[in-house]
Amino acid sequence: MNLDGTNLFELASQRLKWLSDRQKVVSENIANADTSGFRAREVESFEDFLKTAEVSAVTPDATVFETEATWGQDLTGNNVVLEEQIMVASDTASQYRIATNLYRKAHDMLRMTAGG
Repeated sequence: MNLDGTNLFELASQRLKWLSDRQKVVSENIANADTSGFRAREVESFEDFLKTAEVSAVTPDATVFETEATWGQDLTGNNVVLEEQIMVASDTASQYRIATNLYRKAHDMLRMTAGG
């Protein structure tokens, strides 16, 4: 991943977009936990998302793919495990807080150096 010339605000904005896409997919997984045959989904890694964003003029949506049954599945083929999805949602929320704090601190630092 080449970060030469990457703007901190642009990178933080892309991270927040990716986390938002990830949280949306997790919430859809949780909403379909009782749907027969529903397969859990996940988004691509952030590194892959950045590679896609490098060649695109606008920040794209993260690529979504079906995940394998890591914790098992029910008799209907539904492989959503609520405990696993809650762990992913919690991790995503923590990462979102970190990214927003970084964004805010960078903004505060710029404002201080500009004399405001």
